[in-house]
Parts: sequence; structure tokens; C-alpha cells
Amino acid sequence: MLKDKSPLPAATRLQVDIVDTPDALDALAPAWQRLQERDMECTFFLTWDWMARAFRQNPWRWSVLVVRDPGGSGEAICIVPLKYRTHWSRTRQEFQTQLEAGGRLLFSEYTGFLCDPAHEELGLAAAARKLSTMPWSRLTMRYVAQSRRARIFTDQLGALGFGVRYRDYRINKGETDNLISPQVDLPEDFDTYLANQVSANTRQRCNKMRRRHLETGDYHFTHTDDATLEEDISDLLAHWKVKWAETKGDTAADQVAENYRNVLTSAHECDALFLPVLRHGDRKLGALGHVLDRRNGVMHFIVAGRDTTAEEAFIGDALHFHSIAWAISQGFICYDFGHGNERYKYSYGAEDLQTLYFEIRRTEPDDAGVLDVLCLAEALRRTETFIRDGKTDRAARACAQLSDLLT
Repeated sequence: MLKDKSPLPAATRLQVDIVDTPDALDALAPAWQRLQERDMECTFFLTWDWMARAFRQNPWRWSVLVVRDPGGSGEAICIVPLKYRTHWSRTRQEFQTQLEAGGRLLFSEYTGFLCDPAHEELGLAAAARKLSTMPWSRLTMRYVAQSRRARIFTDQLGALGFGVRYRDYRINKGETDNLISPQVDLPEDFDTYLANQVSANTRQRCNKMRRRHLETGDYHFTHTDDATLEEDISDLLAHWKVKWAETKGDTAADQVAENYRNVLTSAHECDALFLPVLRHGDRKLGALGHVLDRRNGVMHFIVAGRDTTAEEAFIGDALHFHSIAWAISQGFICYDFGHGNERYKYSYGAEDLQTLYFEIRRTEPDDAGVLDVLCLAEALRRTETFIRDGKTDRAARACAQLSDLLT
């Protein structure tokens, strides 16, 4: 058995529930909403409105750990949303449950934990202890912007005998650190932003573009609303795919585009979408999709699409400067350029936010089992595929494992 070396035995007095059904999720809503109001580290991507959509779109692929203090108010003091994946291990010849941050079901920009600040350490320790008794082989959380909470959580699992590793995450052949999110602190007006937060060359470039193209009326912006939502998102993603299909391949590009569609549509349903479109007459030259975190005053840039046949070189500048100006006018205090330290983001005055990516592995997988019953339906479908493909040895091993799980 895994040895319990937890330095926080008081965490054992806390009640930890596993919520994994639609009815239980609905019942959790009031407690979740009260906790998010108390948690100053709660981002939009951890709110009830956002996460409930992620769970409802993906039945039987999630659970939520809910830590309560039975000796106190009974209120939730920590919530850990989890995503489930069914993995066939070729090494061990068995199905395994792998866990991720629950927000990745809806491709959230940031993940992490909801905590009552007064009980943060005990709540995370209790969640880690409960997690250690559940059946899974591997847990990863990426884009965690709560470094203190991440360390508390992983230290607890490490003390319980699990393997803990913090990882890098680079894309574009290693050129881009995708765990860095450049962000711009926004002042009270756009002129102050141009005067103090960008270079003289960038300021001149912006002012020239405004005088020559925008103030003349030759080019103008529209903002997506209910009537234009579907068309604007489709046009943005069509432009995005033209740029990325060759690099990613058509199938992968189509899947990523659909993921972006889901994010933007879900944001619209939460009244949290800002999607400006740059036009020259009736022609759409480009668009940016954003998710709005009004509580924290953050505008999150998600995806861009531009007409690659257009000769105008200022499309990207026009869209980002327009979005920053709009954010300032609406009282936002931060413009988040999203994951990746691409060079162009820093021309807008961005500074780095570091996020974390950690991996937890069960070092003694037989102790608690490695396949959760939530993954049973997917495991059965995969077993059927093994049989259909003539992989009879693999199918036999799978059937034996599933029989043991059900008896």
C-alpha cells in the first residue's frame, strides 16, 4: 500500500465527496457559486457557468472533488474539477484511467483549483488524500496559474508516495514556450497606453494606421451579436484553417477549429464573447475571438483569423489595437494574449505570466486499481474494436480486466 506521510493529518477530518452525475452537479451549483465568490484566484474558466457547460457537453468524462468541513458551516472549501480519459496501456496490457484538469474538456485557457482562502492548505490536502484512493494511473494539469496551490497539491501527493514531475511544454519545434502567457496591464485610457506601454515605433505605426485607414472610414469594425454569431465564427475559423491546415494537416486543423468554435459559442452563451471583425466595405479581412472575464477585468485573446489573400499588412495590428482600446473603454485592466511567447505579442507592451504543467503518476498501480467505472463504457467500446480488428489476445485481456472490475 502507499505510505501515508502527509504532514497535514487535520485534512482527514474534512468530508470529501465525488460528484460525477448530472443531478449531483446541479445540486452542487449554489455551493460552487458561493465558493467562487470567496476565491480571489478564481478565473472565469473555473466559474460554475463555464465548467457546467464543459461537463454537460461531455457526459461520463468528468468528476468533481468537493471538500467540505463537516464541523463548521458545511460549505465547500475546495473544488477540484477532473477530466477522464480511457487509455490502453500496451506495457501492462490493460485499460487505465488518466486524469486531467476538468477545464480542458472545454479547452480552458487556465485551469486549477477553487479554494476558500481561509482553508486553502487543508482543503487541497484533503482533496489530494481522496484522489490517492481513487482508481487512476496518471494525472496531468496544464496551464495552472496558481503556483502556490499547485505546489501544495503536488507536495501532498508526493508525500503519499506518488511520482511528481513538473514539465515544460513547447510548440513550434521548441521555439515557443506555451506555458508563458504574455499579458498587457491596461491603464484608464488608450492614449496613456500608447504613450507609456509601447515603443515609439509601435506608437507611430498605430497612429498612422488609424489616420490612413480607420478615421477615413475606408475600413471599419463590427462586433459579433446574436444575429451574426454563427457566420462570424465560421468566417474566422475558415480563415484560420487556410493558414494552419498545411502545417497541422486537414483532419487535425478541422478538429482544432471545432474546438475553437465550441469555446467561442460557449463564451457567447455565457455573455462573455467579444469578437471584432475588420471590414473593407462588405469584405471581411479578419477577426479575433476573445473570452471576457468581467469579474477580474481580463480580456482573453483566444483565436485569430485573417484573409491570407488580402494585401493589407495592418490587419493584425488593427484588430489587436481595436480590442485593447475597447477593453480599456469597458474598464478591463488586463489584455491576455494567451498561451505562447511569440515575439509579436511583446510589441503591444505584454509581460509574462508563467503557468505550470505537472504530472502525477501512481508508482504502485495495483494498490487502488487503475480503471474507474466512469470509463467502463469507453473501455467496452474499445474492446469491441479489438475484436473487430482481430486483436483477440488484447480483447481477452480487456475482458478479464472488465470482469474483475464488475465482480
